[in-house]
Amino acid sequence: MKSAYLLLFVFTFISCGKSKQQPVLDIAKHEGLMQLETNYVFQTLYSEGEINHAEKQSILVNEAYQFLSEIMGPKDNFCVLVVAPQDWTRNAYSPVVGMPEYYRGNLIVGAGQNHMASGYQEMIQSFPKDMTQDLVSTYTNANGQLDMRLFFDKLVIHELTHSFQDPENQENYSMSRWLEEIHANMGLYAFYKTKKPKELKYVMELVDFSLKNPPPDLSYTSLLDFDRHYYEMNPANYGQYQMRFTQTAKQLIDSLGNDILKPLNDFLIKYDDSWKGKMSEEDFGNRLSTEVDPYFLKIMHDW
Repeated sequence: MKSAYLLLFVFTFISCGKSKQQPVLDIAKHEGLMQLETNYVFQTLYSEGEINHAEKQSILVNEAYQFLSEIMGPKDNFCVLVVAPQDWTRNAYSPVVGMPEYYRGNLIVGAGQNHMASGYQEMIQSFPKDMTQDLVSTYTNANGQLDMRLFFDKLVIHELTHSFQDPENQENYSMSRWLEEIHANMGLYAFYKTKKPKELKYVMELVDFSLKNPPPDLSYTSLLDFDRHYYEMNPANYGQYQMRFTQTAKQLIDSLGNDILKPLNDFLIKYDDSWKGKMSEEDFGNRLSTEVDPYFLKIMHDW
């Protein structure tokens, strides 16, 4: 293990060994983290004391990277950050502790019993037992305890798929946030359906429950609302979008197959942030239908 306190060293280490110029990582978020020694194409950094969690996440990301890169091609220069609650403000971007995220080459997940997992456990336990029987059964760990890390630890694959959308590790990289999120959930679903089908229930059980029991009084529900109000919607509203995006991702992969990930990823890269405001929703939908698949136009019309 090596300390990542010396940012210059980290930058040099991740940038060497390849002849072509590498995308630049946001290494400011690496401060104070430890480096896991692996031979993978990415680095894993972690909070002190969280080496076991870091090893598990690193193995999972490597397996998913092999799967996704065979479909979409390689992704250069990215890191996995496994961040404990006490380090979250320093090493993550989201104000919500434990919220999985991707930004400028960094895939960030919460370590330990993070706030996101704990919050969902408290919510589930507040419902009538007959309402959550299947949910509790699915997310009970080997020690007989409700453990929503069985869901949240899987979401690093969602963030990994985001990284493929962003080959240059840019601050803003796409003109459509809702399409980014559907694609990221397609990567998550395709990986578990194909490589770990026995664990797919950990991804989908909470999705199915949430769609059957949505939060009351959602302020935003349309695809355009998601893009327009991305930074102001509350966590419950955002979470419900993600549940529906995951359901939509399942429909797309089940209908079109895993190979659809590649043309959709190419589309997201082609129509980057510089296209915002330059085409109508109708034009965007028509291009998506023509360049990727007509099924996406149906998704937009039926939303």
